[in-house]
Amino acid sequence: MQGLTEILLLPLFGAVTIGAFKSLAPKRYAGIWASVLLVASFVLAVLADVHLAELAAGHRVISGTLFNWATGFGPKIAWNIYLDPLSGIWLLVITGVGALIHIYSNGYMHDDPDRGRFFGYLNFFIFSMLLLVLAGNLLVLLIGWGLVGLASYLLIGFWYQRPSAVQAAKKAFVMNTIGDVAILIGLALLYFRFHTVTYAGLFSTFAHATPNTAYFEWTAVLLFIGAMAKSAQFPLNGWLVDAMEGPTPVSALIHAATMVTAGVYLMARLYPLLRLAPDVAYAIAAIGAFTAIYAASSAFFQQDIKKVLAYSTLSQLGYMFLALGVGAYTAGVFHFMTHAFFKACLFLAAGSVIHALGGEQDLNQMGGLYKKMPWTTASFLAATLAISGIPPFAGFYSKEAILGQVFNSGHGLLWIVGVITAGMTSFYMFRLFLLTFFGAPRNKKLYDHAHEAPAVMTVPVVILGILAVIGGFFGSWLNGWLAPVFRMYPGASHAALEAGPVFGTVITVGLAVLAFFIAYWLYVLKRTAAKAGISTWPGKWMLAAYGVDTGWRNVAILPIQVVGTWFRDRIDQGILAAVVGVANGIWLWAEDLRPVQSGYVRRYGLSIMVGLGVILAYCLTRV
Repeated sequence: MQGLTEILLLPLFGAVTIGAFKSLAPKRYAGIWASVLLVASFVLAVLADVHLAELAAGHRVISGTLFNWATGFGPKIAWNIYLDPLSGIWLLVITGVGALIHIYSNGYMHDDPDRGRFFGYLNFFIFSMLLLVLAGNLLVLLIGWGLVGLASYLLIGFWYQRPSAVQAAKKAFVMNTIGDVAILIGLALLYFRFHTVTYAGLFSTFAHATPNTAYFEWTAVLLFIGAMAKSAQFPLNGWLVDAMEGPTPVSALIHAATMVTAGVYLMARLYPLLRLAPDVAYAIAAIGAFTAIYAASSAFFQQDIKKVLAYSTLSQLGYMFLALGVGAYTAGVFHFMTHAFFKACLFLAAGSVIHALGGEQDLNQMGGLYKKMPWTTASFLAATLAISGIPPFAGFYSKEAILGQVFNSGHGLLWIVGVITAGMTSFYMFRLFLLTFFGAPRNKKLYDHAHEAPAVMTVPVVILGILAVIGGFFGSWLNGWLAPVFRMYPGASHAALEAGPVFGTVITVGLAVLAFFIAYWLYVLKRTAAKAGISTWPGKWMLAAYGVDTGWRNVAILPIQVVGTWFRDRIDQGILAAVVGVANGIWLWAEDLRPVQSGYVRRYGLSIMVGLGVILAYCLTRV
């Protein structure tokens, strides 16, 4: 299978060996070993994609069976490995960006006494994501899906000594479990209807099915709920910002290249199902557009450098789902790729800032760092320009591809929301950049001790910064690469990249540039403080993300707590009292019988004689 098994198993081997020998080998070796294995996976992934490209355009699939799983009843279920152009893109991003994050982590986690455990978790996370995207059927995908949730739980709660980290990990696990259950039900519906869970088997039935039936609508809804939870779409988005409790490399891995884009992969993979459920597809687009503008506005007044980036991730994921909902599949995948470049760069650069300031994440304590950290500043600027949609940086091409195709498909309202969000993105990202690197230092003591990160951290950041500059030029290649996947079935008229109207591009770029000047005027010329505006009612609402977490607490958590308390007091206590009563009765009976066991032989002999007498008397009465 052209090294696919090795690509998958190398990170798992790393996780197992690090876990087995982390207490024996020097701590620094765990990071080196984990990084070497992932670089090897990336090299094998490149070779696998090269081999895939050599195949005929309509037959670019490499698949195989590791072993048969269920063979005793009904249709057989095999553990399939499957690589096509779509999974090939995820494969390169997961291993490539993941390898850079691993290398960076060697510097960032250098002083952590538990870094062996950290790299073991990191390798396990990569294995889980690779299993998800290389799965040849939905059942294996679901296993990878669940393992990704477990790995994210371990990484978010890595610093388990912090109660906030433990709570964030549990929150992520619970909210993702909601999606896992929905996918399991949707998978069951597909299996019992079509008796297959393989992509080839499902797609062949989808190609001849009748659209708009209730069955396909409900199945698509259930699978989208799973994608919604994993990719943090509104209203299942609350866990993503809290996930910032994990180490910054974890934030980069979860928010940029891997976990949060699993939902995007699932929807892109199952696009023939979305064709059969057009109403659900439009709902996906609408939820994506709403999530984009909701998260962008929530980022406006954030004080924590990582929380701004977390909300920006939510917003960019909204763009991806907007694209998938309107049928712009290639544009959605394109934005996934460019987002992996610039968002990983932003998080790792933010980690370098936090590292230089001794763990400080508050924007009110930063400023003027461009003099101390020129490489980090330049990389952060490149990624900021990319996410803001400024040409010719990577984000401009992918974002314009999405907005152009939304406009071409006739969804004018969604296009307006997307354009406004683009301007908002530029504002809050340049606010973040200027407050961090420009202006007068707000904490002289931290500023004096700030320094550029070591090369092991800086080099991955610079590489990602370069990709944030040139990544948009991969669009035409990606268009041809994905064409055999998305043009295979009818109803994919906007699957390939399309140019939108020129006036749309002018408006979007104009808003982004205007937002930059507003941010520059506020935070450089006027020297407005980072906390300015948070005391106003819009500031309070945006800072609290409009109270979505509070809503979940009131609507879902508190009622469950009330019901649970009632059962505890009324039901559990009664059952417990009954059990305790039985136990106490047995105890009292035992107390009464205890004197019989005296230890005196003569008393035992007397008991035997009495017993024999009773038996003899009984036998005589029966004669």
